[in-house]
Amino acid sequence: MLKNKPIGVIGVGKIGEALILGLLDAGVVKKAHVTGSVCHRERVTRLKKKLGITITRDNRKLVKSSDIIILAVKPQTMDSVLRSIAGEVTQSKLVISVAAAITTEFVENRIPPGVPVVRVMPNMPCLIKVGMSVICPGQHADRHSLIITREIFKSVGEVQILEEKHMDGVTALSGSGPAYAYIIMESLAEAGVKVGIPRDVSTRLAAQTLLGAASMVLATGEHPARLKDEVTTPAGTTIDGILELEEGKLRVTLIKAVVKATQRSSEIIELLQSQADKH
Repeated sequence: MLKNKPIGVIGVGKIGEALILGLLDAGVVKKAHVTGSVCHRERVTRLKKKLGITITRDNRKLVKSSDIIILAVKPQTMDSVLRSIAGEVTQSKLVISVAAAITTEFVENRIPPGVPVVRVMPNMPCLIKVGMSVICPGQHADRHSLIITREIFKSVGEVQILEEKHMDGVTALSGSGPAYAYIIMESLAEAGVKVGIPRDVSTRLAAQTLLGAASMVLATGEHPARLKDEVTTPAGTTIDGILELEEGKLRVTLIKAVVKATQRSSEIIELLQSQADKH
C-alpha cells in the first residue's frame, strides 16, 4: 500500500523520528521515499546521518514532493504550519495529524477543501514499537485513507479505529496513560525497597509484573477483574493489599485522572482555536 509513495514528516521530534524508524525497519518504505523537516539548522545534519533520509527546513518543499504528509508538530504551532503549507496541499494528498487535541476540522479549515485528513493519537511506547495509536477519519478521508494510516502506525505498535468524538478520552487514556503507569510502577518499586528488596531488582520486578499483567489481558481477552480474582486467593496476601488500595481510593483516583485529562484535552483545542481566530 505504501510502496513508492513519498512520505513527508513535518516535525521530526520523538514521535516523528519513531515513525520514520518504524517504517524503515518494517521495510514498508524506502529511505529515498521519506523526507523529514525540522526547525533548527543544527538538527539537519544529525538527523540525516542517523536516519539516512532527506532532512529539510522547507515545509512547503516537503509537502510539494510528498503524497502523504504527517504533521508531527506541537499543537501550539499547528495553525501557523498549516497556513504556511496550504498552497502546496492538494486533494491527491493525505494529511495525517498526530498533534494532541487538534481536531480534523481544525486541520481541514486551514487547507484547501476536499483534502483527506486523518487524526491519530499515538503514545510514548511507539518509541520502542509497542505503542497504542488510535485513528479517526476527517470528513473527506475514505477507507483507503484509513488503510494507509493504519499501515503506517502498525509499524510502531497496535492500532485502533474510533470515531472522533472519543479522541479526547483516547488522549487522556492511552495518550497520557503511560505516565499513570509509570507512577504505579514507581510506587510498587518504592514499596519493594521499603520491605528490603534492592532498588534495581525492585524496579525490575515492578516493571515486569505490569508488563505481564497487561500481556495477560491482551492474550486472554479476559476482563481484568476476572484475572484479578484468579490472583486473589481466600485469606491470602493479595486481598489484604487490595483492601489497602480500595481504602486509598486508587481505583476512583485513576478514573478521575482520565476524566480530568479528557476535559483538559477539549479545553486545549478551544484555546488554540480562539488564539488562531485572533490572528
